Amino acid sequence: MIACSQRVSSIPASATLAIKARARELSEAGHDIIDLSAGEPDGNPPPEAGLAGIQAIENGEHRYTPVPGMPALRSSIAQMYRARHGLAIEPDRVMVTMGGKQALYNLALALFNPGDEVILFAPHWVSYMPQLQLAEARGVVVPTRPEDGFQPDVEAARAAVTERTRAIIINSPGNPTGCVIERDRLEALATLAEEHDLVVISDEIYDAITYDDASSCCFPTLREGLLDRTVIINAVSKTYAMTGWRVGWMVAPPEVVRACCKIQSHSTSGVCAVNQRAAIAAIEAPRSFLDPILTALSRRRKLLAEGLDETPGVEVGPRPQGAFYLFPRVDGLFGRTTPGGAQLSSSLDVADFFINEAGVAVVPGEGFGEPRCVRISYATSYERLEQGLQRLQQAISKLS
Repeated sequence: MIACSQRVSSIPASATLAIKARARELSEAGHDIIDLSAGEPDGNPPPEAGLAGIQAIENGEHRYTPVPGMPALRSSIAQMYRARHGLAIEPDRVMVTMGGKQALYNLALALFNPGDEVILFAPHWVSYMPQLQLAEARGVVVPTRPEDGFQPDVEAARAAVTERTRAIIINSPGNPTGCVIERDRLEALATLAEEHDLVVISDEIYDAITYDDASSCCFPTLREGLLDRTVIINAVSKTYAMTGWRVGWMVAPPEVVRACCKIQSHSTSGVCAVNQRAAIAAIEAPRSFLDPILTALSRRRKLLAEGLDETPGVEVGPRPQGAFYLFPRVDGLFGRTTPGGAQLSSSLDVADFFINEAGVAVVPGEGFGEPRCVRISYATSYERLEQGLQRLQQAISKLS
């Protein structure tokens, strides 16, 4: 038997991908599963993206691409940040990656030495911590509170800084919470980073998906000087509904881009040319395609939040202002007994109960660092979401 490394045995599998695989397995076995675990929008990309991809195939663009990305895409991304945010971005600050996830992984390996510490706020995206572990860095978790809408506690972050701290990871709008971090808190985090000479990794992949007149903030626009200590992460995945195209990017100081290129040159190399051509078309397309998507998501958010508010044992708290998830507390169900006689004692138990009893897939909060909650995506049709909510409520009513 071949033994695997201690490195890989020390990290968990992705909680989101694990529950999605379980939902697929049950569906293929003939069960009607409503999958509310998906971290991907159900709308269509801008039509220009697909047409550009087809044209690239017909043009025979099947060769290797430059590791940091095709010059046309790097220029398009740089231009977007100049036009939309007024940032002095040139193409040498842009690197194209296999989705935002690879950009973050490249960064972990390029920036951190063994024992370096990185501050992140819980609940946090499931892959931040394993990526840091693979780089032999240490994630220092600063908890946030559901009753505060999961806004970060800046003073708690300040107390977590040590001589080993190298960076802070910020995710706004956030996954799994949908939290759009308030501007004054971002400004305080910027001050903290300046005081301790920290890198800020700003994961802005949900930046265009906000509600209730909220708007996300591109971190280095807060004030002069932040651009040289910030790495922005984004992708076509969420805004443009192109998760499967696997085109992401980082915007970083040129020396960071060069370091990450070294790593990517020995892993995936450059992203598929067809996909990059589609990404250019998406980025340069009129943003009006997003309006009906946001309207639909806002309507679904209202349905799910109001329905869960009426469900005993579930607590939604302040409405999230971004992304397409609710992250309600379900610890009010802990200690209750299922019809099969099992007692619920964790969000893992609750998620297992929901998929087996109700046929609804949600993601347990343990993978996000908050075991009292589950993540529920409303990136599905209104009708399926309504049906899923009814099934959850019926299942909960059977608990004793």
